[in-house]
Amino acid sequence: MERDVNYMEEREISIKELIQVVWNGKFIIAIAAGIMLILAFAGGFIYDKSNSKVSTVVTLQWSGITSGEYPNGTRFDYTTAVEPYLITMAMEDQEVTGLTTNQVRGAISMIPIMPDNMTSVIQTALQNGDQISYYPTDYKLVLDNGALDLSVDEGRDLLNSIVEQFRIDFERKYIQQSVILDFTNAEISEYDYADIYSILSTQITLIDSAMSNRVELDPGFVSPTLGIGFADILVRTSLVNQLELTEISSRTNTYLLSKDPEYLVTNYSYQIVVKQLELDKATLNVADAQNMVDNYIGSVNTILIPGMDASQILEIDAYYDVLLGNLVSLQKEVNELDQDIEFYQLQIDRIEGNDPFFTITPEKQAEEIAKVETAIMSADSTLKDVISDTNTLLIEYNAFTTSNIIKPLMTPSYESSVSVMLISAIGFVIGAGIGTVVVLFKHDWE
Repeated sequence: MERDVNYMEEREISIKELIQVVWNGKFIIAIAAGIMLILAFAGGFIYDKSNSKVSTVVTLQWSGITSGEYPNGTRFDYTTAVEPYLITMAMEDQEVTGLTTNQVRGAISMIPIMPDNMTSVIQTALQNGDQISYYPTDYKLVLDNGALDLSVDEGRDLLNSIVEQFRIDFERKYIQQSVILDFTNAEISEYDYADIYSILSTQITLIDSAMSNRVELDPGFVSPTLGIGFADILVRTSLVNQLELTEISSRTNTYLLSKDPEYLVTNYSYQIVVKQLELDKATLNVADAQNMVDNYIGSVNTILIPGMDASQILEIDAYYDVLLGNLVSLQKEVNELDQDIEFYQLQIDRIEGNDPFFTITPEKQAEEIAKVETAIMSADSTLKDVISDTNTLLIEYNAFTTSNIIKPLMTPSYESSVSVMLISAIGFVIGAGIGTVVVLFKHDWE
């Protein structure tokens, strides 16, 4: 019995000795803690990578969104807003390979964000018998990059590209035309001078129409790359119109300049035939209208105004006034057609040299042709620059407009499924504990 008691006393250990034992086994504890730290970090990292997501918040502010509609009135369904072809274009833009469009689409979710009090507002309204609808304007766009085996940076880039493709597609469908067609790219030198003037004049009309509309929408917009606005484009086209185009038109008509005078005579002759046919029809219409006026029997409406004497009675025949107005209009049309025919015939006489008052020498015409061609080259070159700047301005304005309509409120952020640092810390603690237990058992064994 005494021997057993002595043995038990020998098995007891003080706190000081315990600390000393642990300190002596610090290398074992450190190795165990390090191994578990590495294993926990690696496991947490792998798990997190396979389950991580990136997300951003997008606000939609176009007309009709608060009613759940696109600007053209069609229904807006946030579950199908990101269409497959947008994902395909985004994947091509980011050079994402090894994935299908359906795989990426399945990893994307668009979650509406509703104010905290909106649910209670709707419930209260329904309880009171009122009908109320609420359509969110803010959405959380989430991409499960872990499921697609994409890194966080690749997921962010792909998500940004999807939002940008959605914006571009919206601009193409619902924002005004962003390109002015360039008719000056045609070989205008092959046309006659009068036709070239028409082409350049039409080009200026197109530009002015687009710019005038934009000036009314946003007169203060300035291109970030060009440093000009819509009004500046209008000033440039006005100068071209007042200088080069006026010179082209005046010299061409004054000196009857043409690259093919025979065709010009043929064209004028054809115009005379057309105008003569219209004149014959108008003349018959004038005769019929005059006959209706001369033989009109009609009735007169008498209007009596209280308080006025008999001399102030108003007599009105509205239809007779209509007949007179129609007759005057037809007579005016006849006069205009007569003047047109006389003008075309005068032009033919001048080209054929039958007008004694038109004495322009071939040398003078050649001199004027040189001036007109110089003006054409100048106008053509200037308009090419104006069209280029106009299209740049329109593209930037449309991008600015849609950037306010479809706006990410934050850059895509990483959403961790687990805390790798926390798991690593837990692994470190467990490893240290295992190491301590091993050290104590080793001491006890010894």
